[in-house]
Amino acid sequence: MIADLRSRESAHDTHTMQVHLIAIQAEILPDAYLTADAFRQRVLSLVELAVAGLPASAGTARVIAFPEVFSLPLLFWLDTPDAVRRQRRAIDAAYQLLKASWRDAFHCMLQQRLLSPAVLYHLRGPRVWPIYEQVFRDAARAAGAYVVAGSLFSPFIDWEPTRGYHVHGRGVYNLTAVFSPQGTLLARVPKLRLTPVELRSWLNAAQIAPQVITTAIGKIAILICLDAFHEALVEQTDAAGAWLLIQPSANDARWDGPWPTDPRQVEGEVWLREGLAKKLVGRENLRYGINPMLNGSLYETHFDGRSSIAKGGDYLALAQRSTGDAIVRAEVQIDDLIAPCGSGARRFDARCGP
Repeated sequence: MIADLRSRESAHDTHTMQVHLIAIQAEILPDAYLTADAFRQRVLSLVELAVAGLPASAGTARVIAFPEVFSLPLLFWLDTPDAVRRQRRAIDAAYQLLKASWRDAFHCMLQQRLLSPAVLYHLRGPRVWPIYEQVFRDAARAAGAYVVAGSLFSPFIDWEPTRGYHVHGRGVYNLTAVFSPQGTLLARVPKLRLTPVELRSWLNAAQIAPQVITTAIGKIAILICLDAFHEALVEQTDAAGAWLLIQPSANDARWDGPWPTDPRQVEGEVWLREGLAKKLVGRENLRYGINPMLNGSLYETHFDGRSSIAKGGDYLALAQRSTGDAIVRAEVQIDDLIAPCGSGARRFDARCGP
């Protein structure tokens, strides 16, 4: 399913760049996480669909965003016994993994001074991260796009010649990576505001994050899910000069069900009313937003949501359903004043049409 809409900006007397904003709505398909090859095939097939039919010429750019925790199942299912996948709860799957590798887990506990199931992230992270990183590098190159990878739970994992990939620090974060069209890893962005589920999963809230990244197409901001509902964080990205806000999300409430905070309201209606379209209104710099959503189940947690592309006060494109895969696209034109060295008032005279 592809929801595709074009928003043409008046060029006035400035040069313009055509940018394709793309949200990948994805369902958790367990078989896609069992091996590195299966995961690669899943990601590459999604980005191929995301850019199908789009022009690749000078003066155009593409930004593709995957959902929050899209890559998390790798932690549990990549090259692990079937018994791990058959568990009903994530905590039971974690204990299965720790039991199967108890010697390595014990060593990791001593090394990191961790006395909690969070040791699982340190145990599995160095196995999962290199595959995650390489697959999304390849996806960015294949699509010729800036790619915000689907996040996973992981410590920071660095690489240097004498040590190779290695864990840096004790913290474990909901972490995404941003890649350039050349496949360069531009930034690792952790989540700052955690949900109760994430806190129960022994994650750490990052104290600081590279929320705004300067690229060849200007400054773009990434706020993972709940972060983008916090006004102070949106203010910071706007003040830093970002024109695009990307909000990878995984909503664990039923989209057409009651809103947990006030059951008289509907979850999906609240999300769209309070989401990016509202957050972008009246900003000095922020103009557009991408909100890719995850759906499907990971053990006892079920995800549901409609992906969207937003501008201030409106949605340029919206997935038809809250379940299943979907590609949601909008084409916008931005003037050269959003470039990293640009200055002055931006010109956004939006006219939307099919």
